[in-house]
Amino acid sequence: MSLIYIRQAAKNDLEQIMPIIDEAKKFLKEEGNLQWQSDYPNVETITADIEEGVAWVLIVDQKIAGYTAITDGPDPNYKKFDSKWNNDLDPYVAINRVAISDEYRGMHIYDDSVNVLTNFSVFPAQIEKLADFAAVSPAQPKNTIVPNVDLNMF
Repeated sequence: MSLIYIRQAAKNDLEQIMPIIDEAKKFLKEEGNLQWQSDYPNVETITADIEEGVAWVLIVDQKIAGYTAITDGPDPNYKKFDSKWNNDLDPYVAINRVAISDEYRGMHIYDDSVNVLTNFSVFPAQIEKLADFAAVSPAQPKNTIVPNVDLNMF
């Protein structure tokens, strides 16, 4: 049985995180997804996440298998959109820069019915609203988790 857990990322994790980010960029490109097809996210982005205390890594048998940045709202990026994302009344958590190593992609190693890496106290409220925000993308998203289910455009 594998030992699987999530912990806060540290600066010395960067050499293991960045190849995972690069693999995710390649995967997105191969899937026709326009996200992450520039210099973002880069080592400066991930370093800033670590310094701000929002960087988390998924560990499988003492090896970094995934990365994400989790911020307890409000997220200033959502102010750019005139949409349902503009919500200063309800508490929320923003989950950004989610990447899994090619070695673990598709293995469903983390038992989570809504496919997020968090256990913040406001998480139950997020599940209720999750259906409103199935995908945020400038293009029609492709569902790589449940391929036979279409996602709605943001």
